[in-house]
Amino acid sequence: MNKALSLNWFDWFLIIGTTVVSAVSSVVAGNWDTLGFIVAVTGIINLVLCARGNIWNYAFGIVYNAIYVYISWKSRLYADSAIYLLYYLPMQFIGWFSWKKNQNQESGAVNAVHLTRRTALVLLLVAAVLIPVFAWILGLPAIGDSQPWLDATTTVVSILAMYMMVKAIAEQWYIWIVLDAVQVVKWTIATVRGEEHAALMLVMFAFFLANAVYGLIQWNGLAKQASARPQP
Repeated sequence: MNKALSLNWFDWFLIIGTTVVSAVSSVVAGNWDTLGFIVAVTGIINLVLCARGNIWNYAFGIVYNAIYVYISWKSRLYADSAIYLLYYLPMQFIGWFSWKKNQNQESGAVNAVHLTRRTALVLLLVAAVLIPVFAWILGLPAIGDSQPWLDATTTVVSILAMYMMVKAIAEQWYIWIVLDAVQVVKWTIATVRGEEHAALMLVMFAFFLANAVYGLIQWNGLAKQASARPQP
């Protein structure tokens, strides 16, 4: 059996848990949030399949990213909206072709690699420079972003994490853990403010955070398997 297509109990827990909690949240609120529900479900399937090294994560990623552009724009998280539209969404197609070339034919999973020290240093320096710059720009009165520092952080971290995903670097999951934790904080604030779709986004990112921890464990295993194979 194709191991990348085989889901275990925790995969199903994340998918079913996100689906059920999202549905219940809408019912309790008395206002069915169709867009929030779709983006939550497609988003968790996208990341569960990614954690398994399954190339089909990108099919769900296209739907998730497209809808999230609209939701984040309505919540005045302009950097989030822009980065998902101009970077995240196109990278779904780039990632598909990149993983297709780097797919293990036996297991069906992508061949993961570990991050080098040089690349890690470069990524950290990029984040250290870009986050304050983005925060300053988003905080300008002409833009009026509702959460400039949090929005800038998730924007820059998203760029780095997506690059590492396309390159199949196992340590990408450390970045996803940080990103999802920040997103939980950001959407908690938005939920308290009563912004539309915010409650479902909070639920979604809470499950995303759990999946990121799980993905780190899985991809360390994939990288170990890839390094153990004899090189042609």
